[in-house]
Amino acid sequence: MFRTGLLILTRPLPVLGDSISPLLTEVAKIVGATLYVHIQPNTTRDNKVFTISQTPYTQELRTFITQLYICSASVCNHLNVNILLGHISNKSCFPWDVNYRIKPNCDVILFDDDHWLGKDNTTRTSLLENISKKFQPDCRFKPAIEVVNVDQCHNESAGLLSQSNGPSGGPSSLISSFNNTVLGGTFDHIHTGHKILLGEGCLLADKRLTVGVTDGDMNNKKTLPELIQPLQSRLESVKTFIQEVRPNICPNVVPIYDAFGPTITDADLQCIILSQETRKGGQMVNEERQKKGFPQMEEFVIDLVEDQQHDEYEENKISSSSFRKRLLGTMINTPQKKKNLMSVPYVIGLTGGIASGKSAICKRLEGLGAASIDCDKLGHQVYMKGLPAYNRLVEVFGSSIVGEDEEINRRALGPIVFSDPEKLKMLNSIVWPEISKLAEETIQQFRLEGMEVVVLEAALLLDAGWDKLVHEVWTTIIPRQEAIKRMVDRNKFTEEEASKRLDSQLTNQERVNRSNVVLCTLWDYKYTQQQVEHAWLLLSNRRAVLNKL
Repeated sequence: MFRTGLLILTRPLPVLGDSISPLLTEVAKIVGATLYVHIQPNTTRDNKVFTISQTPYTQELRTFITQLYICSASVCNHLNVNILLGHISNKSCFPWDVNYRIKPNCDVILFDDDHWLGKDNTTRTSLLENISKKFQPDCRFKPAIEVVNVDQCHNESAGLLSQSNGPSGGPSSLISSFNNTVLGGTFDHIHTGHKILLGEGCLLADKRLTVGVTDGDMNNKKTLPELIQPLQSRLESVKTFIQEVRPNICPNVVPIYDAFGPTITDADLQCIILSQETRKGGQMVNEERQKKGFPQMEEFVIDLVEDQQHDEYEENKISSSSFRKRLLGTMINTPQKKKNLMSVPYVIGLTGGIASGKSAICKRLEGLGAASIDCDKLGHQVYMKGLPAYNRLVEVFGSSIVGEDEEINRRALGPIVFSDPEKLKMLNSIVWPEISKLAEETIQQFRLEGMEVVVLEAALLLDAGWDKLVHEVWTTIIPRQEAIKRMVDRNKFTEEEASKRLDSQLTNQERVNRSNVVLCTLWDYKYTQQQVEHAWLLLSNRRAVLNKL
């Protein structure tokens, strides 16, 4: 199997449209990672040599591109499919004769018609040289060349080109384009829906495509915002995609922090691309432009793409929110090797903010075979009279924290330290080292008992530096407002008290950035259990690999 391939389609669109699914199925048997697609339908067979030519952008071609992307998401979702668009335009002055720079270089060139391969090695060599000059001029090796038989695939699937999610007009009607086009989105983990949206933007822009990438407060209300890729990564992903598929336009990719972005500062923008969900936003933008005396932008609306592989907890459409849910329980950051740790037991540090569901997840892990250590209970032990921390705490915080039973009254101590960061820091400097000692002793005891996996449950795992005791850090997260609600209901805190507790700890984002696995207890019991079982299975697989080393 080849890692990267270039598929060149030259047959008539009705033939190709009826063959998309079986065609991609065959291609997926040949290419394993990345597939670039060049669509040049109705290329005349009178030519003995294949050359790139300008291809008009029609409704029929638009529908085919959309359906090819949609089909790839279900038939060969392991492939990163990118459709090349540089030669597609209805403008005679458009610089369509473009050289691509496909990266990584293609190992195999696939044609839908053996006519172009000729009957001798000289013809094939000449064909490969011409293709390399156009698509991968930096390539230093000779790719293989194969044919995917479209005739065998034809009519094996329904006529996809009869489906359309675009503007009205016959299949051969030309689609107008503009010098400057704009669109926006979060563009977290670029997926098929993003590629369709960005592809539309590329084809409707003759000179410049402006893309606003949301950040800041715009993302905070999204599902699992802590798992959204960093802004710079998303900006670079969008820019790279545009440069790869349509290198003859200028990508202007910018961060936006409100619903308007550059649409109300750039009078030259002529067309805005929207989804059914953001259509009202387009009207709002044009109203603001009118107030500023800017020309109105044409509104081009595309349909949402159905996710044919979503489960009951995911959205019906292809979305980044669903992708982030699929990250739950998986390895999001590779653990660093710690030479001071023994391989057995394998220690999982389970952390998270107050009321995030750590204890519930810990119990589920115990049900799967793990032993557990509750650092909160160890904390209670170190406060006990007669242990090293007791006298120091009374010395620092006074006798008012001692109850009638002569033990530390933690409810009396809480308001003192959580209202003063310096006093909280002093408390931690006394208690944390003692908890760490008890945790290490307990881990060693479990080792002697033959336990394979131990979960160290600690809200302050990262704050206290106890992650040095564990092989992996697993974090449970819930939205801030849900955490406050749970504390009010469970702990009988006021909202103000709950907020202070949250503010005294690391944020969800800070924990996630330092974690290897993330879990979320926001949804129902079944979904939490599903996450934990998935995480446990992947952990078992990782440990099996480590044991072979």
